Amino acid sequence: MKRSLTFLALSLAATLAQANDLSVANPVTRSLTLQDNEILLSGGVAYGKTNGDNNTGVMLNAAYGLTDNLTLGAGGLRYNLMPRAYNDTGLEITVDGGLLGMYDSAEFGDSYALGGGVTGKYVMSQNLAFTFSGHYLFWNEDERDNRSEVQLSAGTIWRVHEQVSLFANAHYRELKDFAQDNAKGASVGVIYNYSNQTDFTLGVGTSDFDPEKDGYDNDAAFESVATASVTYRF
Repeated sequence: MKRSLTFLALSLAATLAQANDLSVANPVTRSLTLQDNEILLSGGVAYGKTNGDNNTGVMLNAAYGLTDNLTLGAGGLRYNLMPRAYNDTGLEITVDGGLLGMYDSAEFGDSYALGGGVTGKYVMSQNLAFTFSGHYLFWNEDERDNRSEVQLSAGTIWRVHEQVSLFANAHYRELKDFAQDNAKGASVGVIYNYSNQTDFTLGVGTSDFDPEKDGYDNDAAFESVATASVTYRF
C-alpha cells in the first residue's frame, strides 16, 4: 500500500512538473480538448430564480486528456477532428457525445439527455475568438414518452488584459414533444486567468425555458442565474 501511494505521489509530482504540456493559459487560443495526460477539475456554485423561486446549485466537472485530441469528460468523449497548432489562430472543430443533460421530476422521475454533435472555435487573434456548436439530444424518460431537441449556440471570447477575458454566448433549443416549441437563452461573464493552471470565472445568464410546464422540478433549470467557479488543470 505504501509503495502504491509513493508511486502515485511521484507520478503526480512528475505531471505537475510538466507545465509546458498543459493547455495554454490564454482561454482565447486554448484548445477545445485537453493535452495528453492533462487533468481538469472544476467546481462552482449557481444562484438563480425560476418562476419566482430562489434556487442554489452546485457545479462540478472533471476531464482527462487521453491524447492531445481526445478528452474524456464527466459527460462523455470529445474528439478533435480539426486541431489547431498549439496556441495558434484558425479553425478548430470537435465532435462530442454522451450524457448532455439531466432534469428531475417528482412526478415522472429522472430524465436523461443522451446525444452528440459538433463544437467549434475560430481564433482570429491572440485576443479574439468565436465559438459555435450544434447538438442533437434524446431525452430518456421512464414514466412517459421520450422527447428530443436540437441545440444551437454561438459565442465569443475577448481578451481585454493579459489575465482577463470576457465571454458572451447565446443558445437556441428546438424542442420536440415539450410544452414549449423552442427556448432561447444567453450568458455573459469574465474569466480571470490566475495562472497557467487556474481560472476563476464569474457569469450571469438567462433562459426562457420553463421546467414546470413539462412537470420537472422548478430548480431543474434557471430562468436567471449568477455563477462563480474555479478550474484547475494539472
